[in-house]
Amino acid sequence: MRLTLREAATSLNCTEKTVLRWIAHAGLPTVRLGGLYHFNRAELMEWAIHHGIESTALSCELEPEHDGHCAAVSALAGALRAGGILADVPGATLPEVLCAGVARMLPEAGEADRQLVLAMLLAREATGVTAVGGGVLVPHVRAPLILGDTPRILLIHPATPLPETAVRTPDGRPVEALFVLASPTVRAHLTLLALLAAALRDADFRQAVLSRAPEAAILHSAAAAEHLHQSASSPSTRRA
Repeated sequence: MRLTLREAATSLNCTEKTVLRWIAHAGLPTVRLGGLYHFNRAELMEWAIHHGIESTALSCELEPEHDGHCAAVSALAGALRAGGILADVPGATLPEVLCAGVARMLPEAGEADRQLVLAMLLAREATGVTAVGGGVLVPHVRAPLILGDTPRILLIHPATPLPETAVRTPDGRPVEALFVLASPTVRAHLTLLALLAAALRDADFRQAVLSRAPEAAILHSAAAAEHLHQSASSPSTRRA
């Protein structure tokens, strides 16, 4: 979905002048047609995540899908439970670590399909940094990974943190956790991304992820972070 300059400013909780400054000096992705700026919703959200900018309005606009296979898309913990958590994944490079993740995400797929998905993930990484800083990487955000009929988030903990020589990071910190999102629709992908972005700003959830807490503890922290985010962004809370 495309957003206007005014809609982008509203989504980023700032003025249009600030958005124009970010376009000129901070690489905010946009397309200018006929003198007007147009923004891709997924690209805008990705940029906000990487720059630590709140995008509450953007995430609040996202409605859960109403068809059966997207019934759980609003639950971050449910998506993590469906995707799973891989601990101590071997590999000194991003391709090696993601290869294990793709095998987990597509257990019944053929080798050719797995290689295709891996190539998509690596191609996305090659177009620009997907690290959000603080040791976290969210591969393949801008081009949603549309797979299967269940929204999923796979959390990967490399056996050894990936250094900046293996993955470009904004703060130079080695990557200790990777989240790979897969969803049945673009809209479901955006909802998952909004939930994950909000959760990564929660200290307890981030600590649970980076400390490699047990799966039950990570899922509990995810659910708690989602609840806090929804409470903070509800109309009644904003009016208070």
